[in-house]
Amino acid sequence: MLVSERVRLRALERDDLKQVVGWFNDPATRAQLARSSPLSLAEEERWFDALLRSTTEVAFGIEVTVDGVPRLIGSCGVNRIDWRHRNAVVGIVIGDVKDRGHGYGTEAMATLVRHCVHDLGLYRVELEVLSDNAAALASYERCGFVVEGTRTGALFKDGRFVDLVLMRMLASDILQLPAGMAPPKRKKKR
Repeated sequence: MLVSERVRLRALERDDLKQVVGWFNDPATRAQLARSSPLSLAEEERWFDALLRSTTEVAFGIEVTVDGVPRLIGSCGVNRIDWRHRNAVVGIVIGDVKDRGHGYGTEAMATLVRHCVHDLGLYRVELEVLSDNAAALASYERCGFVVEGTRTGALFKDGRFVDLVLMRMLASDILQLPAGMAPPKRKKKR
């Protein structure tokens, strides 16, 4: 279990899958993700079974404690781990609209990238985000991710082409992260 000030990242369990499917099938949630089609429980169970055997994927449930009771609010993971080149892709979803906008996702992502460096020994962590997902872009920047580029028209979603923004952090950035904080701003070269 990975613990920060307000969130806990714990192993995602089979019992969580029904709730996760509900999140991914919510149109407001899916609008912010690369996925366009609904998700079945059978499909999520197949993914989970493959996850249990994988050496290149790790998934977590994101929990907060309210009135002494832990509550699952989202999931996150490390995907496509390349052990030789020490890099991976991360992803996150805060499932219910009422849990967004409180900084839980930012704190969970900062905890996840620390795990990538400190525990997994990764050097580079990257993610892709829809270019029109302003809240996610701001959250990732608060964590210390920097924009590396844009994949113009990379997705056909809801009848239109959508750009994906590629963001990354390096171990040197992540190692400077105090708990829950972004790394210090880099001074601009003159």
